[in-house]
Amino acid sequence: MTGSGSAPGPPDLAIVNIGVDVVAESVAAAQTAAASDIANILASLRRSGIGDRDLSTTSYSINPEYDHHEGRRLRGYRVSSIVEARIENLEELGRIIDAAAEAGSDHTIVNGLRFLHKNPKELAAQARAAAFADARAKATQLAELAAVGLGPVVSMSEQEQHGGGPPMRAMARDTAMVTSIESGELDVTVTLQIEFGIGPKWA
Repeated sequence: MTGSGSAPGPPDLAIVNIGVDVVAESVAAAQTAAASDIANILASLRRSGIGDRDLSTTSYSINPEYDHHEGRRLRGYRVSSIVEARIENLEELGRIIDAAAEAGSDHTIVNGLRFLHKNPKELAAQARAAAFADARAKATQLAELAAVGLGPVVSMSEQEQHGGGPPMRAMARDTAMVTSIESGELDVTVTLQIEFGIGPKWA
């Protein structure tokens, strides 16, 4: 039998991917601009209380940019650099992202935001109990329909899933406004695949 159970809870950690995307006539110019902007973004994140252990570079690329309107003409180079920040202060999340985006100037890109539970064990335990109860209820009903007795658990396997957070709303460049981000609740869902033994009705 397959049983599933979920337990909701508010997230307490946000993972944000923020960085820069720069196009310039030469590789050196693009690298210099990208390095300056990403340094400003990192400095802003650190001023917001995010430590080095919660900051990591996840992507860095250099690619030629071509103009295809009249043949194929090299028009410059694109440098992209992305940093992943783990942010626990969800109440100030919008302000933290806004400040970092402003620090990166018009080259800033934000290409990912998700919410997590730092310690989902308690929610997973609740979801697991619900999943087992679900599987046992189904097995009991089928055993009654088949006029057999439900025996002990023979085997069991588990699959755990964590629900994703909502997308970030559009960012306002007006410094008088603050990006509004709603974390909502996340479900921890556990699916159990359980085999029960069966026997005579009197077993």
